[in-house]
Amino acid sequence: MMKNSTWASWHWCCILIATLNTSRGEKFILGYLTGSQRRPGDMNYQKPGIVISGAISMAVDEVNEKLLGPMGHSLDFVVAETYGQEEVSIRQYCRDVASSNKRVYATFARTRPSDIDISRSVVAVLTHFDFMHIAVVYLKAPNHDFSRLAFAIINAANEKKISIRTVQVYRQPYYYGDIPENFTRNPFMDIVRETYKDTRIYVSVGYYHDHIGLMQALDAMKLLDSGEYAAIGVDVEKYEPDEAIRYLTGPLRKEPGPRVPKAFRSYLAVVPSPAPSYPVFAREVNRRLQMPPFSFTNPLLALGGGKVIPVEAAWLHDAVWVYARALADALRTGENARDGRAIAVRMRNTTYRSVMGYWIHMDENGDAEGNYTLLSVDTTRPSGLYPLAVLHKTAPEIRFIREMKWPGGRVPLSEPPCGFRGEKCVSHVGAWALGASGGTLALLALAALALYRGWRYEQELDSLLWKIDFRDLHLPDEDQRANKLNSSAGLNANSNNAIGNNEKSGGSTGGARSSQVSLSSNPDLDFRYSAIFTEVAFYRGRLLAVKRVRRNHIDISREIKKELKIMRDLQHDNVNGFVGACIEPPNVCALSEYCTRGSLKDILENEDIKLDNMFIASLVGDIIRGMIFIHESPLQFHGSLRPSNCLVDARWVVKLADFGLREFRRGEIPPSDPNALRSHIDSLAYLAPELLRSAGWGKDCFPTSLDVRSGSAAADVYAFALLLYELHTRRGPFGAEALPPPALMRRLAHPHPAPYRPPLEDLVGRFDCVRECCAECWTEEPAQRPDFKAIRTRLRPLRKGMKPNIFDNMIAMMEKYANNLEALVDERTDQLQEEKKKTEALLEEMLPAPVAEQLKRGRRVLPESYDSVTIYFSDIVGFTAMSAESTPLQVVDFLNDLYTCFDSILESFDVYKVETIGDAYMVVSGLPIRNGILHAGEVASMALALLSATRAFRVRHRPEHRMLLRVGIHSGPVCAGVVGLKMPRYCLFGDTVNTASRFESTGVREYLLPLQYIMVPQAFVTIL
Repeated sequence: MMKNSTWASWHWCCILIATLNTSRGEKFILGYLTGSQRRPGDMNYQKPGIVISGAISMAVDEVNEKLLGPMGHSLDFVVAETYGQEEVSIRQYCRDVASSNKRVYATFARTRPSDIDISRSVVAVLTHFDFMHIAVVYLKAPNHDFSRLAFAIINAANEKKISIRTVQVYRQPYYYGDIPENFTRNPFMDIVRETYKDTRIYVSVGYYHDHIGLMQALDAMKLLDSGEYAAIGVDVEKYEPDEAIRYLTGPLRKEPGPRVPKAFRSYLAVVPSPAPSYPVFAREVNRRLQMPPFSFTNPLLALGGGKVIPVEAAWLHDAVWVYARALADALRTGENARDGRAIAVRMRNTTYRSVMGYWIHMDENGDAEGNYTLLSVDTTRPSGLYPLAVLHKTAPEIRFIREMKWPGGRVPLSEPPCGFRGEKCVSHVGAWALGASGGTLALLALAALALYRGWRYEQELDSLLWKIDFRDLHLPDEDQRANKLNSSAGLNANSNNAIGNNEKSGGSTGGARSSQVSLSSNPDLDFRYSAIFTEVAFYRGRLLAVKRVRRNHIDISREIKKELKIMRDLQHDNVNGFVGACIEPPNVCALSEYCTRGSLKDILENEDIKLDNMFIASLVGDIIRGMIFIHESPLQFHGSLRPSNCLVDARWVVKLADFGLREFRRGEIPPSDPNALRSHIDSLAYLAPELLRSAGWGKDCFPTSLDVRSGSAAADVYAFALLLYELHTRRGPFGAEALPPPALMRRLAHPHPAPYRPPLEDLVGRFDCVRECCAECWTEEPAQRPDFKAIRTRLRPLRKGMKPNIFDNMIAMMEKYANNLEALVDERTDQLQEEKKKTEALLEEMLPAPVAEQLKRGRRVLPESYDSVTIYFSDIVGFTAMSAESTPLQVVDFLNDLYTCFDSILESFDVYKVETIGDAYMVVSGLPIRNGILHAGEVASMALALLSATRAFRVRHRPEHRMLLRVGIHSGPVCAGVVGLKMPRYCLFGDTVNTASRFESTGVREYLLPLQYIMVPQAFVTIL
């Protein structure tokens, strides 16, 4: 069944009825209900059949020629006029969704796409561009009703959770052009004015020329300039590629208005795909309209034209062909051609080539799926709408042909970020006022805080918290005699030479008298590897190191105050804590925390301390962390990094010392003690070449002063490389064959022809990262040296799997050793248990199990008497003669083979082997575990088994010799017990033993000699 050509404006026009009449089984008749005429007085009916009916004649002739005719059948049709009245038509909307229900309409099929089909394509476009909030505008007028399609789109959108902000209706089509006022008034002006605040995306359902009015209204409201609004037009008429401009002009103009092309940059259109072969089809339909049985006149023929053939004609043509194909398939298979249900089933899930020129799929409900195209303006082509994408029948799949260029360079948002009414954003007016007030208060607070911090900083500077009265210092032992200090640790706080000690005036009254303290003489100062001498003092219960500053007087300037405050505020695990300073001459000194294990210089010079990789890696890691902290502090560099300034505390953590205080020590008097002067010159070897040059070291001259207070972060990196080299080689900063100090300084300051550096050959066998790091850090150009964070990364392989410091590493190593020892103890214990089991098994082979158990427990085995046991004796007949003819080894091998055979037989009986003496073999049953009177039977059966075994036994060195056994058995009381402590023996005593032995010695070979036994028929042995 099919409906009118303009999708919404026609009433009933034509119905294709798939009922079959046969004429002698070969001719099939189609009933064609059409609306081609009006009843008298009905001036509104559009008579759709008058423009499409020629398609059925064309289709029937083609079917007879190409399909049914070659099969010997034919197809024809009869026409009935309905005048567009529903009471005489089949009451069914061809595009109604309900007709897809095959439980109710089992024989219904349609070649016209349903409203659901195009609505899926529209929703696919909305979903692709994330248009989740839309307004729907549609045309509803007499003869122009798009409400069903509009609500199909609304229902499909609701299924995809797309919000419908508003639904608007306009009551007449809009024609864009210079025509009378009632046609040119734009109905979209009022719609846009009422809705633009509630939506950003419009979906317009109507004619293509209606959509021009919508875009004009949006442009008139200045809504398209910012690119925030867009519209999607749904047009049911197929796209005409040759008339792309008409979508911007309408049917009444040749050129679009000046602002229309720009407005349409925010417009998309969903239309049926173009039909490439439609012009030829339309001409043929025009021709057949004038032929019987229709014979419709065409007034346009006089002008050389024809009627405009709507797409419904193509659907009518396709319907005939779809039915004819199903009929032909049924005829080929011999099915009943009158079975309408079977014919309908054959139509479903098929694909056919439409007369419009493209393939169409008919789904499982018998609904043809349309082909749709997405159109938009193409700025590279003339004005008009051109294909942008193809909407596949498997929507929502969209295949884009080109890129959509939206105004503003981005896809419009279907909802503003703050909502349409600003409901999703808090009003900013109050927030701005509050923010301004808060900002002002914050600025005032910051200003006040800055003033307060400045005032507090000045107060702290003036409070001189770092200042310590020299008289408050107390030596560890006031009775200890003052000595001149001679430290081997250089000029650091702990192991520095206290040079002012022998130069202080006699006016010094108490306080920190110069004192010699052996660090190995006090448990709190224990350093068992070497005795380090330094000047120390107690201050408020804390042991501090005293570093003398050789200045006659000192003026405390603001710069010195700031410097001392910075030093006092520095706190880090790898930086030696600064406590304070004394500024009264001649006792000007700096006080710092005391480290009990000396410095790295002491460790390097003490060969008793072994530096393994773990030890070195822990020390290097501490130095790197301390240097990173100093470089990130206000001090910015150390300036005097060398082994003597790397102190080691009781937990083997390195703490950096002798940095900062540059203003406090400026103008210090050079040391006068020769040893101290030599130590100071040696320390200059750690200075970077650029510092030596700036200090005045020339190629052939010495500097005027040995005091170098300048430094830089790059110079610290250079010094670290020498320290790293020295830690790994223990040969000094420049190796064992270094130049003497003065020559070394001049050579370093003038790197020609090549820079002088330590030999890297000494690092062979060390980590590759160490050699590479040293070479990179002591390069001549300061800017090319890495910083300490980069050095930490390069030396990371040294600390793989290690703890943060050496003490924790030692603890971890001890735990590892303890775990390994525990595993070793468990392994040895298991081995001991295995050996114990073997020993016990051997003991149980030598003694009865109960006796062996008593001995294992250390108990004394008491003799025990038994009332009745059976004793077995046997010897080998002719053993003496055979022994005389054999070697000792052959005799031993022979007895071993024989008694091994006997021992294996004994395992099957309740007997105990007492001993073997030469060729004598003694066995007993009934002890040490009593078994009643069964002992006699056990021994007798065993004896018979032994005799049987001897018959088959062959002597290895005399295979022809037949061995004969003499056996004696006797039962009676015995006494048994363990005799001796070494090689204990389980022995039997009593007349029963003697009697059994005599039976054996006087017996007949291969016979048992029991005088007190009777064999009864039941095979039991009875003791007399």
